[in-house]
Amino acid sequence: MQHLADIMPKVLANPSGQGLQSPSRTSNSVTLIDHPEGRLELSEFLFQCFDALKVYGKEPDQMKHVNSMFQLVLADYPIDKIRSAFTYYLKFNSDLPAPADIATIIERGNKPPFDRAVYVAISKKQAEDRTSDEWKYMRDYEHFIVTGKN
Repeated sequence: MQHLADIMPKVLANPSGQGLQSPSRTSNSVTLIDHPEGRLELSEFLFQCFDALKVYGKEPDQMKHVNSMFQLVLADYPIDKIRSAFTYYLKFNSDLPAPADIATIIERGNKPPFDRAVYVAISKKQAEDRTSDEWKYMRDYEHFIVTGKN
């Protein structure tokens, strides 16, 4: 088993110890695929997440593949939206996110990913007992399931 420090490229080393940079320090309008600094920032952040969060069944040498998947899935989003989605995710979760978790948060405008269990629980309520927010959640969930978009 390799150590994470041996796997993570030295170019990603962050002597300041900071995680994702503040929005003012990186470009906000360029997508990740065209933003080399943003790609490095995401890589560094993923390695920090691996160290700090609950990770089940993953070895450090697998992080290069995890990083590749995040880079692929999030390539069309600007780093500021990725940063914001990670911040939102980490406020409510203590395990390593999947790329789809972050993409869904971005697509939903920093709202939590849809949860089928929530949808089912709401749908079991009598129609007259549902709040307007619950009706909206159901409509949005159904639209997202059909179209894959918010």
